[in-house]
Amino acid sequence: MTQRNSILQGVLLLLFVGVLLLVGVQVAEGIARNKIGVDWSVFERKASYGNDDVNYLAKFFQALWFTVRISLLSIVLALLLGIVVGVSRLSSNPVVRGVSSFYVELFRNTPLLIQIFFWYFALVAALPEGVRLALGDALGNAFNVPGLGEAVIASVGALSIYTSSYIAETVRAGIQSVPKGQFEAASSLGLSGTQSLTQIILPQALRVVIPPLGNQFLNLTKNSSLVHAIGLSDLFFWNVQVQSGEGQGVVAIISITLGYLLLSLTITGILNLINGRLTLPSR
Repeated sequence: MTQRNSILQGVLLLLFVGVLLLVGVQVAEGIARNKIGVDWSVFERKASYGNDDVNYLAKFFQALWFTVRISLLSIVLALLLGIVVGVSRLSSNPVVRGVSSFYVELFRNTPLLIQIFFWYFALVAALPEGVRLALGDALGNAFNVPGLGEAVIASVGALSIYTSSYIAETVRAGIQSVPKGQFEAASSLGLSGTQSLTQIILPQALRVVIPPLGNQFLNLTKNSSLVHAIGLSDLFFWNVQVQSGEGQGVVAIISITLGYLLLSLTITGILNLINGRLTLPSR
């Protein structure tokens, strides 16, 4: 049986490699047939956008670093909001439970791009002028995009709230997966509801929800590609500039694909390490 499984796995691997080679050949033939230029020296050319005198390679790493920073900040805020909303979904208070349910349904069922535009054109503009200017300047300087701080506020706000609505449901399911006996044991020890939640229930629930939380972190990182729509210089913005300014669409698409793949694999690796540390040893 073991030998048969090994042979089957080998055959499937060969088929997979064969399909990849076939796709690669077809893509190469299509590029040649349509006379699509593929010039990797575009990275050495001076970038056609921005005030700094650098080439497209430097701009690529600037865009990659921007994507990392805005994703990390949004992940932290989304996790905090998601835990609060997820716990509120199980509240015995019908008002709290109803508001948190409305929050989840509203933001999960509207497109993220619309939410980004709403934040940018409505919510940020509605902030008190002093707060808006101070926060915008602080974030613009922190993200090295002076003058675009309001776009950063809108992007982080939309990404965080949108993702938190999914995280809330994950946290709620994690809490419900904890045996009821744990609640009763905490109560019998004289712990308050808050103490039971923070010291007994949530630590156990978070062990369960690490894998699905990782999926949400990955989704947020990839969803950050939408912030280019309001002028922020992320990886997708770099791709648009290379395509429109240099006509190197194939180079641009391959480059940002590898960039997002690198970020996704890094996040997956970190979460696997965390999950491994939190996994209880088998008896």
